[in-house]
Amino acid sequence: MEPDFDPKFISVNREGDRLLILPCVKCWGTNRTTDRYFVSLRGSEVTPERVGESMLNMFSFIEHAGSLELSLEEQENCWKHDTRYKTWRAFARNNDLLWVSTSPGGRYLVCAYAPRSGGDDPGDSIWHAIVPAGASARELGQAVMDAYAAIDEWKRARGERGVNRAPYRVQDYQVEGKEANDMGVMTVSVNREGNRILLLPYVECWGVDRLTDRFFASLKGPGVTAGDIGKAAMDAFAFIERTGPLELSLEEQENCWRHDTKYKTWRAFARNNDFVDVTYYEDDHYCICAYPPRTRDLVGDEVWRGTVPAGASAEELGQAVLDAYAAVDEWKKTHGRRAAPREPVARSAALCDGGEVLLPGPGEGFVERTSAAGEVLLAFEHTGRDGDPVASLYLAEAEWDEGPDGGEAWDEWLERWEEENGPARSVSREPCAEGPFTRRWTARNGSCLTVALLAPRSGGLAVMLCLDAARPGRRAKATERWEGELHRIARAATIQPGKPETDE
Repeated sequence: MEPDFDPKFISVNREGDRLLILPCVKCWGTNRTTDRYFVSLRGSEVTPERVGESMLNMFSFIEHAGSLELSLEEQENCWKHDTRYKTWRAFARNNDLLWVSTSPGGRYLVCAYAPRSGGDDPGDSIWHAIVPAGASARELGQAVMDAYAAIDEWKRARGERGVNRAPYRVQDYQVEGKEANDMGVMTVSVNREGNRILLLPYVECWGVDRLTDRFFASLKGPGVTAGDIGKAAMDAFAFIERTGPLELSLEEQENCWRHDTKYKTWRAFARNNDFVDVTYYEDDHYCICAYPPRTRDLVGDEVWRGTVPAGASAEELGQAVLDAYAAVDEWKKTHGRRAAPREPVARSAALCDGGEVLLPGPGEGFVERTSAAGEVLLAFEHTGRDGDPVASLYLAEAEWDEGPDGGEAWDEWLERWEEENGPARSVSREPCAEGPFTRRWTARNGSCLTVALLAPRSGGLAVMLCLDAARPGRRAKATERWEGELHRIARAATIQPGKPETDE
């Protein structure tokens, strides 16, 4: 999958001869179905063209809407359009569900699920298909019709009722405690920092599982036993079961890790934290997963995975956690403390004369973003601990003076930068591979602008690679690494000329 690819989802619901199509939008960091835009098609209106056109409009809505703050009432009632059913449970029992999502490269993934299964994972689908990028509305709509034909075939083979399990939804909770259907999965986070183990439960907050320290256990020292860890984990599961959904403030979510630790910031804590999660599947088993240092808790990323049957003793559960940490220690002996860095992806950008710049993507935590400046061809950003950008790396096509050193061509770039950072107090010049030079300006506030000239172009233009680091005085080593990335990319970049125009 492409790095940082963010798929878009559409829910297609068939109830009798009616199709209800709803988009999923970002809400508090997760995808939620909304009826702020919806399409309800019935009878003869259900054609491949109409269905496909509706879905393309849905994807356009998702792209333009961005993140929305949906109330619980909105999330609970988005399905109520043009239906005879009064409750979500009755609607779900009679609903044939499809998910249509975007895939890397502009393709569409269409997945059909068994009736009443509540499935939303591609691996649980009874039928799926990939529609190529650029497909017409009719082709996309026909894939949906084929998916429903597969559901009908599945029902003929296995019976109309399908799987007797209601979908998991935020609507199914009760304020006084989790309902039986939502009790299926509970998770506890186990964090090891040196000889200390901190256990925190995940609770439901606005429909999303969030960490909380309203219950926590901090176990420290050589006297901590498997029984102590197992008992703390079981107490955390009991807390989740009793508590049900909570409304956690952002401050609570951000500071839940701060108990009994020497670290002052989350970033420092996370660098020195060995992470394990324990998930309980009701009346079945516990699943224990250990992850490499500094990675996300994604299925498939585990360095160790084990199960403990439901009803096991606290000591058995705690021993599984200790086994998980033994696997993490073994992984670190082999791979080192740091997880493997992400391999930068090569990029390209078109020039105004038809040429093309090919260059390796930056590492060091730079993430691609969209720039509003027309002359910027590619832009990457590095964020600090508070989420604000601290450095920008961008490729630009700018005016160029044919003089020996560019003459006044730098002035426009420098003036823009000085508006935010004040007058430059020093200028340095360094060689950069075959390019004439790199220039570096430093402002009085410590910010610096470094520009590497890739190549002058015809027509008074030049291609430049620029690094803008904001007040790097306290992060001098980081700035040195960023400038190293700038020079590495500048040396490896190539420019392919465009085809010359011919008079016909």
